[in-house]
Amino acid sequence: MNISLPPSHDQGKGSPDTMPTKPQDQMWHCLAPEAALEMLSSASTGLDQGETQARLAQYGPNELIERGGKHPAKILWEQFTNVMVLILIAAAVLSLFLGKFLEAGAILAIVVLFAVLGFFQEYRAEKAIAALKKLAVPSVRAYRNGKLLELPARELVPGDVIALEAGNLVPADVRIIESINLRIQESALTGESEPVEKVAEALTRAEVPLADRRNMAYLGTTVTYGRGSALVVATGMQTELGTIADLLQAVPNEATPLQMRLDMVGKQLAFAGVIVAVLIFGIGLWMGEQVTIMLLTAVSLAVAVIPEGLPAVVTFTLALGAQRMLKRNALIRKLPAVETLGSVTTICSDKTGTLTENRMTVTMVVLPGMLVELKNGHHGPVALLNPDAAMQELRTQKPIGSALLLAGAALCNDATLSLDPATGQYELVGDPTESSLLVAAANGQLLKHDLEHAMPRVAELPFDSDRKRMTTVHHRPQKIIDAHLGAIWGVEGYAPEMAYVAVTKGAADGLLEITSQVWTEGGPEPLTETWRQAILTDNERLARNGIRVLGVAFRPLVSTERIHEVERDVIFLGLLGMIDPPRAEVRAAVATCREAGIRPVMITGDHPLTASYIARTLGIATDETVVTGSELSAMNDAQLVQATASTAVFARVSPEHKLRIVASLQRQGHVVAMTGDGVNDAPALKKADIGVAMGITGTDVSKEASAMVLRDDNFATIVAAVEEGRVIYDNLRRFVKFAVAGNIGKVLVMLLWPLLFFVVGMPTQSAVALLPLQLLWLNLMTDGLLGLSMGMEPAERHVMHRPPHSSTEGIFAGGMGWQVTWVGVVIGVLALGVGFWYYQDGLAQWQTMMVVSLTLLQVFQALATRSNTESILTIGVFSNRVMWGIIVLVVGLQVLALFSPLGLFLGLLPLTLNDMLICVGMGMLLFVLIEVEKLIQRRRS
Repeated sequence: MNISLPPSHDQGKGSPDTMPTKPQDQMWHCLAPEAALEMLSSASTGLDQGETQARLAQYGPNELIERGGKHPAKILWEQFTNVMVLILIAAAVLSLFLGKFLEAGAILAIVVLFAVLGFFQEYRAEKAIAALKKLAVPSVRAYRNGKLLELPARELVPGDVIALEAGNLVPADVRIIESINLRIQESALTGESEPVEKVAEALTRAEVPLADRRNMAYLGTTVTYGRGSALVVATGMQTELGTIADLLQAVPNEATPLQMRLDMVGKQLAFAGVIVAVLIFGIGLWMGEQVTIMLLTAVSLAVAVIPEGLPAVVTFTLALGAQRMLKRNALIRKLPAVETLGSVTTICSDKTGTLTENRMTVTMVVLPGMLVELKNGHHGPVALLNPDAAMQELRTQKPIGSALLLAGAALCNDATLSLDPATGQYELVGDPTESSLLVAAANGQLLKHDLEHAMPRVAELPFDSDRKRMTTVHHRPQKIIDAHLGAIWGVEGYAPEMAYVAVTKGAADGLLEITSQVWTEGGPEPLTETWRQAILTDNERLARNGIRVLGVAFRPLVSTERIHEVERDVIFLGLLGMIDPPRAEVRAAVATCREAGIRPVMITGDHPLTASYIARTLGIATDETVVTGSELSAMNDAQLVQATASTAVFARVSPEHKLRIVASLQRQGHVVAMTGDGVNDAPALKKADIGVAMGITGTDVSKEASAMVLRDDNFATIVAAVEEGRVIYDNLRRFVKFAVAGNIGKVLVMLLWPLLFFVVGMPTQSAVALLPLQLLWLNLMTDGLLGLSMGMEPAERHVMHRPPHSSTEGIFAGGMGWQVTWVGVVIGVLALGVGFWYYQDGLAQWQTMMVVSLTLLQVFQALATRSNTESILTIGVFSNRVMWGIIVLVVGLQVLALFSPLGLFLGLLPLTLNDMLICVGMGMLLFVLIEVEKLIQRRRS
């Protein structure tokens, strides 16, 4: 086996495409402690000071390095190079040219708002690596010149030997060389939900996932129990955390589907605006108009083509959506992500805490000859000790055996269940597994402090990794709180001559090695081969479903003098199965996902058996197929595409694997939402179309890399956010549909007015149908005010009963282009018709009639466009009260313009009641036509 030293600090530099040699490429976990020390020319007493200085110069300081980050000035500049922003700047310049200083100021204000918002969102995204650096340890205890010294962690080098104890953060990637009940919480790095018990012995397999390397520890993880010493094998950017930092910095910031669609719309409208401006300018000159007049008209028409209210409506709609999402416990960090949710086709979810409760819970109780599944888990502090139906059934059918099993699990236990007098609730403190046993006992009406008061602990054999069990010795009580328990362990119970009882808890197979009898309802029976196989079968059946199993046994004792001989000839009581159970609401959320055409995928660092069981329970998977990290490592890109297309569960995965899975799904055209809480999730969170971090259990690194944070760490909240995202996208499409159709109508009026007179052979006083100021006024009334109300439209009934929009389709897809066209043509023809009619009759109000009719046509168009498929009666006439308020405002402003000095400024004349009714009638006609089209669509579908 070839093992090389980690590369020096300088070797990690170079091209961004060059990945550094990773710690997992080294085989430190396969070496014995002595061999690892020898490989690094070190000893258990550490390095001397001179050697550490030489290695520090070679490898560099033990710290993470920021590479390739954008300068803030570049981030700011990029905010002004977006197509829609450039169009707005052009519109502002043109407005200034036309003397519209107020409108120019408003447009520039929108530009500045957009730029500042975009700058801070991207600048914050660049800060993910800064959050990663916070995991660095300020100081560490290391052996130098044979002495244990406290020194800055940045001075650590490969070959140093450090001391570890409970509460320490691991300062580098290390090989454990001594472990005394050492346990390390690695969930942020590996996804393993429980602290990992560490050993010093070499592992026999080379290809072992990170989470299974029990003789290694990694930078940024936390020692939760015990103590030990370790050899530093990698520092700085060569650590696992350094690899994640490299991955995180290598992921580019990509445009969201909304940004790409708006960019496309902006280019299309800009092109159309130029073409229309050139056409109207040419037609005007051809018909003898002055160059200056036609230049102003062409510029105004070009501005009219572009819905300059779009950025304002987008910002307003996204901000409203973000507010609604916050009420549903989803905090949006990057505003464009609000809409991206509506396009999601795949949700890649972590398991622990998102799909599950992130709390170990006893779900199975196995007594000799009986298995009971407990349905109700423990949610939050134990407020009332109210046993569920399964527990009541257990105590009824097997009263003595269950009492002994639950009491034994609570007594042979170092966790505590204490009552808070202020709240009246019980709080759990201690190891998650042991805490779950206390809750199970409490639900069986057996509280630990009551049991310990009756049966005080007098001796113990602590748990260790060799025996895989622990034993506590207790006095036999004079009285006991549980009658069934007293019948056996009371002084008049089983073996009354014994003054003490020893309770042993541990792995089932190891426990059976020291078992001589099995407790049944008739008393103890010899452990026959039949009993042994039955117990092992139950144990294996639970373990196959990823359930952690512990056995409990007891033995009466005469005295506690020979404590080390207690663990023999015990009486087996039963098994307790524990798992981090699925959240109750997630199964329904997964079903909603599938109905909405969204595929849920589980990606976890946890054990494959546990992952498979939870996935099948929730409906994410229908079979036991699981792809592991080691299998992913062996796949090429084509095989990975096949795996990601067909597999719903990935387990024991590394940060690189998560990144590859997300990238593979994106290459297949999926819009991917990725959830995570750990440091190891950060690169994939940044790579995903929308990264979703956990607000409760999530690390700062994962939150900084994400676009959205779940305040309740709940998968169901993601689904609720997807619904909001779809509503927002619907509303944005609604505005584009409304604004572009209206602009088509205005453009047709301007283009066809001179051609109409040419065709009928009538002379006209002007080749310009509408004055530049009238065009700008119409844009303010419709795109500006009415457009904002589109963002307030509530969800349609079937918003989650349809597939998501394709990320590759344009904003006019799904027939919207046709709808925009015909509605725009109707608007243009009706307005043009009424203007021509009045002009032909010699009425001076012909231009005013066109302005008012265009305003009211778009008022009724807005009402009819509120739903893409449903009639206004179905969705509720007044369900969008904001729109009605804006309609009143628009109509009021238009009436004010007709009967005030503002009319003179805009070139408008007063209208009679009959004139106004004609304009209203045309608006109602358009409304009916749109409703009829929707009726036809409903009948076809």
